[in-house]
Amino acid sequence: MKKDLYYKILAVLAAAVVVFAFTLTSCQKKPAETTGTDTAATTTDNETPDENDGVWEYTRDASLPDYATQIQFSASGLDSDFDKTGRGRVTVEQYIDGDTVHFYNNSRTEIIKVRFLAIDTPESTGKVEPWGKPASKYTRSKLEKAAEIALESNEEGVATLDSTGDRYLAWVWYRNEGSDVWRNLNIEILADGLAMGKSSSSTRYGTVALEALTSARSEKLNLYSGKHDPLFFYGSAVELSIKSLVLNRSTYNGVKVRFEGVVTKESGGGIYVEQFDTDTQQNYGVYVYGGFASLAPKFLVPGYRLSLTGTADDNESFGFQVSGLSFSLINPTDDDTKILEKNVEIKPTLITANDLNNNETLENTFVRLENITVTDIYTTQSTTQSDGAMTLTCRSADGETLTVRTVKLTLDNETVTEEYFRGKTINVNGISTTYNGKPQLKLFTLGDCEIISQ
Repeated sequence: MKKDLYYKILAVLAAAVVVFAFTLTSCQKKPAETTGTDTAATTTDNETPDENDGVWEYTRDASLPDYATQIQFSASGLDSDFDKTGRGRVTVEQYIDGDTVHFYNNSRTEIIKVRFLAIDTPESTGKVEPWGKPASKYTRSKLEKAAEIALESNEEGVATLDSTGDRYLAWVWYRNEGSDVWRNLNIEILADGLAMGKSSSSTRYGTVALEALTSARSEKLNLYSGKHDPLFFYGSAVELSIKSLVLNRSTYNGVKVRFEGVVTKESGGGIYVEQFDTDTQQNYGVYVYGGFASLAPKFLVPGYRLSLTGTADDNESFGFQVSGLSFSLINPTDDDTKILEKNVEIKPTLITANDLNNNETLENTFVRLENITVTDIYTTQSTTQSDGAMTLTCRSADGETLTVRTVKLTLDNETVTEEYFRGKTINVNGISTTYNGKPQLKLFTLGDCEIISQ
């Protein structure tokens, strides 16, 4: 009898275990669907972004003080150039992040890189931090809708540079359409809890800036809310192939990802990385921004095969890229960049003009075009790094038009001019990229260009 009871108890326990296991399995979150088959991609329930993530909406409580208008701004003297007088009207050239924007000066003769005074927003470019993207979106939304934008230096009559020697420090003012009231964006960002103070008390508007910051902390706004940033991915890295990443940009936008690839070119503080896919028999590529990390040059080297971990970002200013890399020479973590192989042979993929113009899957890969003739040339003239760069309009052997964009090229320490390319037929290696939505081949060195006929 006791024996029968013992077996019955065992049977009940076994059934309970089965039910529990089935329930647990049924509750597992399914990963987001992706395009194509990718055996290299793996996801878990804490790695796939929730469908409610990626949305940040903020409206300031109208009962709170409007610190941005507590300082009176005089619109006189705005027809001058800020970089010469410390005061002037500007227009946006490029949005960088929450506290950095590039502007054209009033005469549009210079592009001035501006770091906002008195504030420090979380990073959203080279390094991605919580509340960095909301801060960046906030700054862009204010300036995009502005009828006028003006800059003012902290010291009367002179524009000053920051510690990098490359960016001007400024108060950013803007006026909305239909209003004659100028708003101080630096203070507005502080008031809405999207920045920390940076030497705020020592600036000309330090009193109001500190009041705005204190209010944001007291009201627990955004950065000071104690809540997660909905635009920041807090999960562990998703391991995947470059193919899966670039074919599913919306799925992985804002997500920490990990992949392997070979560095083909270095450009603008970052690298182009590609990986061969055996199913489609082609390379897929992505641009990876390395930022200003001191160890980056030791890792981001053409010909290195790397394991890279960073945040994927479909950026309105820079396009789709991966950023937020970390580096360590001692006891690296899983998230640190790793060198898997050195001196990997890099061969460009031979393509046609039609491929360049129409095959979007080639973007950011190292390619080669042969027998194309230069028919027209435009040289950039500016005070930026683009000064001396050229846009070559070319014709392929079958009559299709295509664009080759160069960096500033040199030969024997002399800048290469239009005469070097005019009317020539060339073979060229470079990165398949886009500019303002139009495809082009990016040429980085003269060594990647061969003149085959005069």
